[in-house]
Amino acid sequence: MKGLLKRFSSKNRKQRLTVFHKLLLVMVLAALLLFSKGAYMQGKAYLAQQLLTFAWARHQQDGELYKAWPWADSAPFAQLTINEQEPLIILSGATGSNLAFAPAWMVSSAAFNQGANSVLVGHNDTHFKQLEDLPPASYITIKTYPQLQMSYQVVATKIVNEKDLSVLENSGFETITLITCYPFDADIINSDLRFVVIAKRVQQKETGV
Repeated sequence: MKGLLKRFSSKNRKQRLTVFHKLLLVMVLAALLLFSKGAYMQGKAYLAQQLLTFAWARHQQDGELYKAWPWADSAPFAQLTINEQEPLIILSGATGSNLAFAPAWMVSSAAFNQGANSVLVGHNDTHFKQLEDLPPASYITIKTYPQLQMSYQVVATKIVNEKDLSVLENSGFETITLITCYPFDADIINSDLRFVVIAKRVQQKETGV
């Protein structure tokens, strides 16, 4: 009888271990899937910027718009530099497909160098990740064809609800507004919060090359 109970206990223990191992395997696979997805998004964003940079260089030579790849929805529109970090190419039109590859200019906002509010949108886990630790009074630079460079200085950052459209309005000054999802580094999907950076044009910083 004792031997039977011992074998029964051993069998149950093995079954528990088997279930534990299965759960552990599922958890590991889920973690790898999340990691690979994140790595894929990072790699995709980086590679796209390299291809867009080549197309941008051609645009600067003759003013023609060149798509970075044949099936692209948009061609490079301008170049953005945030606080002297690696320059980013901007696409025209804040669509889902454009934002997967680059920050995008919201076409309903003012064009650059028009004396109003130009709005740029980007993902907080790729191109606009750097906004999380942006120091106060940082400089933001925009370059457009033909070699016009405009500088802006950050005057405010704030967190707003996605339904707050006041950040899209003109303030009476020439500004650039950068918008991304909030919070950063969170597992929240489809958050209704937005992190907003507002920078005012610095006229004396403008240079023509």
